[in-house]
Amino acid sequence: MKSTMAAKVPIVGECCLCFDLKTGTIILGVLNLIVCVIGAILSIGLVISWAVVVGDGDVIMKENGVAVNPGLVEAVGIVLYLTTFVIFIVCVFYIVIASLLIHGARTGRPGFLTPWLVLTAVSMALQLVNVVGGLIALEWMKVFLTIIGMAIEGYFFVCVWSFRQQLPQGVFVPKA
Repeated sequence: MKSTMAAKVPIVGECCLCFDLKTGTIILGVLNLIVCVIGAILSIGLVISWAVVVGDGDVIMKENGVAVNPGLVEAVGIVLYLTTFVIFIVCVFYIVIASLLIHGARTGRPGFLTPWLVLTAVSMALQLVNVVGGLIALEWMKVFLTIIGMAIEGYFFVCVWSFRQQLPQGVFVPKA
């Protein structure tokens, strides 16, 4: 007799106690999509506003006799541009994944749910690293809020996972 130890993801029957799993998955995908579109727009807005501030700021500082190290302004600009570019790319990537989640839930295709599940699992693993870092640094509020976020994200992961498990088993999922 062979025994194996494996962790299993729990299965739920409803999402948020009031939606079926398909509807909950679609709502989750739409919310992800909205947040990522807003994030992409804000990152573009931040880059544009920085360019305007630097252009106008040079004129204002020269008129008021304020000395500014141009190398410092350039370094801050490079860091800002790189950071917002990464945020923009992550938002675009997540827009694609949220769109796949919505389409996969609508059409009953489990393969389209997998990218969201993988990205969410990676995100939760990184948050776990963040919790360990917060414990080491004794940042209790950071640890507390990250654990709350992980619990919510974990629940949504279980909802989408449960819906995905229904699909190959031949459960009829009507098109929305």
